[in-house]
Amino acid sequence: MAMSRAISRPQKWSLDGLSTELLILILEQLADVDPTSLGTARLVSTRFNAIVTPMKYRTLRITRYIVAPQAEIFFPKGIANIHAHTKHVKVDSNIDAAYVKRILDKIEGLLSISWRYVQDDLRKGDFWVPSDILPQRHVQSNKVKLYVENLPLRDFRFEQHNPYLRAIPTPLLVSLKMAAPTPLLTTRVGSLKGLLVNSRRLETFWYDDRGQGTQFEFSGNERLPPFKELYLRSYDWNHSAIAVRQHWDFSEIRQLDMVNVPLGPFLRSVSFADFQHLETLRLDGANVQLPYTGQDITRGLYILIRQIRALADLKITCDIQSFPLDGILQHGQSLQSLCFRDFTGFTDEHRRCPTLKLEDLDVLSCALVKLRTLELDMDEKCCEPHHFLYTLCNFRRLNTLTLHTQTIIDPLSDIDTNTDLDFERAMQFLSLLQGKQGSPWRSVTINVGGWKPLMVRRFSAPWLEQNSRGVYAERRFVMERLENGALVVREELPRGAS
Repeated sequence: MAMSRAISRPQKWSLDGLSTELLILILEQLADVDPTSLGTARLVSTRFNAIVTPMKYRTLRITRYIVAPQAEIFFPKGIANIHAHTKHVKVDSNIDAAYVKRILDKIEGLLSISWRYVQDDLRKGDFWVPSDILPQRHVQSNKVKLYVENLPLRDFRFEQHNPYLRAIPTPLLVSLKMAAPTPLLTTRVGSLKGLLVNSRRLETFWYDDRGQGTQFEFSGNERLPPFKELYLRSYDWNHSAIAVRQHWDFSEIRQLDMVNVPLGPFLRSVSFADFQHLETLRLDGANVQLPYTGQDITRGLYILIRQIRALADLKITCDIQSFPLDGILQHGQSLQSLCFRDFTGFTDEHRRCPTLKLEDLDVLSCALVKLRTLELDMDEKCCEPHHFLYTLCNFRRLNTLTLHTQTIIDPLSDIDTNTDLDFERAMQFLSLLQGKQGSPWRSVTINVGGWKPLMVRRFSAPWLEQNSRGVYAERRFVMERLENGALVVREELPRGAS
């Protein structure tokens, strides 16, 4: 008897058969990869158009074309979609306030406004402030979140009323990022402090000064809001422990960045228990100021880091020889980015830069199971470079590495300008890193001689002579992986260099 066998036909499958919720997730990921793809997806079908349209208009950057009076005549459907679907608006300070306000007044579901200053003056006329564009109903509803970026730092102590408070609706302010002051070294920040203490919803604050900077002077019951994200650059921290308890609130802090801030006074004045929920800690304070020593600061950093439960991003400069390794190992299950450098650095070829011991590096390679980004010092006079580099290849998930080293050029010797010693040495290092285990390298940077984007070259007589011949101690070589998988090497030049 003949047996018949059913032939299975391939089942037809269509995106249109998926649920709306699943399609939204797919299209959102598609938009993350290529934002312009949503415009094409709208053309697939009426259903896709209905799903994509709210996504496409959810976030709007306002331009002069959008607020132009004739926009509603020529693009009525687009303006109607803005009114119906926009939730988040981005706008610059040089867009006419009356036109912006008219747009915002018709957006029913507005949730946030990101306001960026593109000039450094607070004059009216050609420069508008958030209070000019916000319809009163949005201010009174208290539902809209206001993000302010690049706010000029000004001293208004001779004004009868603080212009910051007139310009910015403080009940809505959740993020404030200051511009670098012009002129530099503005010593009066009382007006800024007045804005901060009145902004009780403020979660993110960036202060960006230069040089020694300045600090807030508090009085009475003035108290800053509980920041979640705090970035201080060149803030001259000299607060006492009593002043910190009275006027600062670190109870909600999750991200702390400090650059050129005196770490000794900071670590002596704060309560480490307030920082236990930190996720990001970046303290770039290579300048050690008396009466504090490098070991004092290192001890304080260690105690602080031990108080934190689970760091994802850690950047510190310290005396690495006196920093106990368990401070880092404690975060082995959470740490994804680590910058661990010594105070010494590589700006002086006569000084040896303490380097992480090979056995400690090996322990870290096993314990930091989620680490993807690493920045370290490697002085060839303090370690065996080949073994050090081979051990770096054992970080299985590591894909981005920055290695600081010293120049091998002796400025007093007769240097053949046809031979690039530091380049050849960097190429040797990159070659030794090719045996990477686990995730392949995405980027490897060899930073030589304390190179920085804004470079001040060494100014001893021998180096000045070498510089005149085109020979420099400070170099930066970057190996990057292209989209096709190929690795390319380039030299990065300081800003302004040709």
